[in-house]
Amino acid sequence: MRIPKAIAGAAVAAFASAAEAGLASVCADSNHVCFQWGASQAAKSSGSANVYLQLRAPTSYAWFALGTGSSMRGASMFVVYNDGNNNVTLSTRRGQGHVMPEHTARSDVELLEGSGIVSGNMVANVRCTGCSDMDISSSSKWISAWKKGSSLDSSNPSAAIELHDGHSQFSVDLKQASIASDSNPFLSKSETGVSAGSNGNTGASAGSNGSTGASAGSNGNTGESAGSSGNTGVVAGPSGDPNQHLLTAHGVVMAIVFIVGYPIGSSIMPLIGNWILHASWQFLAFLGMWAGFGIGYTVASRNSVLFSDKHTRLGVIVCALMGVQPVLGWLHHLQYVKTQSRGAFSYVHIWYGRGLMILGIINGGLGLQAANPSTRFIVAYSVFAVITSIIYTASIVVGISKRLKQSAEKGTDSPSVSDGGRQQSLQYVSGRAV
Repeated sequence: MRIPKAIAGAAVAAFASAAEAGLASVCADSNHVCFQWGASQAAKSSGSANVYLQLRAPTSYAWFALGTGSSMRGASMFVVYNDGNNNVTLSTRRGQGHVMPEHTARSDVELLEGSGIVSGNMVANVRCTGCSDMDISSSSKWISAWKKGSSLDSSNPSAAIELHDGHSQFSVDLKQASIASDSNPFLSKSETGVSAGSNGNTGASAGSNGSTGASAGSNGNTGESAGSSGNTGVVAGPSGDPNQHLLTAHGVVMAIVFIVGYPIGSSIMPLIGNWILHASWQFLAFLGMWAGFGIGYTVASRNSVLFSDKHTRLGVIVCALMGVQPVLGWLHHLQYVKTQSRGAFSYVHIWYGRGLMILGIINGGLGLQAANPSTRFIVAYSVFAVITSIIYTASIVVGISKRLKQSAEKGTDSPSVSDGGRQQSLQYVSGRAV
């Protein structure tokens, strides 16, 4: 495809101007989501520099965002989305953890000219005059996130945004990201200064004073300024989320424990009747649960989201309560060996465990909702949950049938359904219930 000379020339001019200015830039999501930073050297020397940011992503994204710090909690966020009128909306928000950040109006953040829909990209040129959480004297951590999909088409800075598809973390050295003058560095030298700003209203759309994103780019600004070809300036490029592998491991381990480990282990007694195999299997699942809990605790602590959402709160409660289950199982075993019949500990052990298994599976769903994994993982989790639920239910039915048959043969009263599929009268022979 041939690129028109005018557009190519404007792009080269913009890139050269940005490179000359010494802007720091980084791109994420296969170079589709890009950010740039700059601050004047003179202003930085006085310790009161304005920080200039550019956020850019294709219009095929529903929204994208840049935030300060290493986690969502407490982060100052700049969220950008299409306003539906060929312009963009800049929404300043404050992160609260793994929940949708809410709009927080700021008078120190201004959308500058050159912003809008430019060459198929949403572009937001931003000046922050009071961003105290941006360290202009050294390297600082940043986060980004994005959601692909239909345009929000909203000029409301409080518009609801769906959970992100992807996110990234990186560090930027603003000390060395210097620009020549304390002015918008994202306009090429051929710009005529068509305004696309909102005069300080951080919730308004770019071009709210009459200009459009298209006209903002018609004078040479194609939105392809520094960073369009990769990372430039002084920046540690996107490293992805260092906790992502741990988060995946946590999800996989806990899914195996609660939708395979515990249900299958519970089915061993009514189907096979071997208490040693039952106890051994459940103990391995128990160890796996605590390994998964440790991984999850580490990730939640690093991201400051522990107890901040339903998944982490319920997860801690379920794991803590599950810690009592081995004790109840042992008390049930001792009681049965002594009396050759079930007692209070038996029924508490059975129903207590069932309740916690159900809560664990539900909490896994909450975890999937928060983590927004691939569709394949969600499908796999759902399919295995259904299969093991069927197996477990079938084992209860089989156990009840066995007990009814044995009761009839012995001429005893029929056992109740609440026995959970285990025989009313069991004799332990070499670790096997017969």
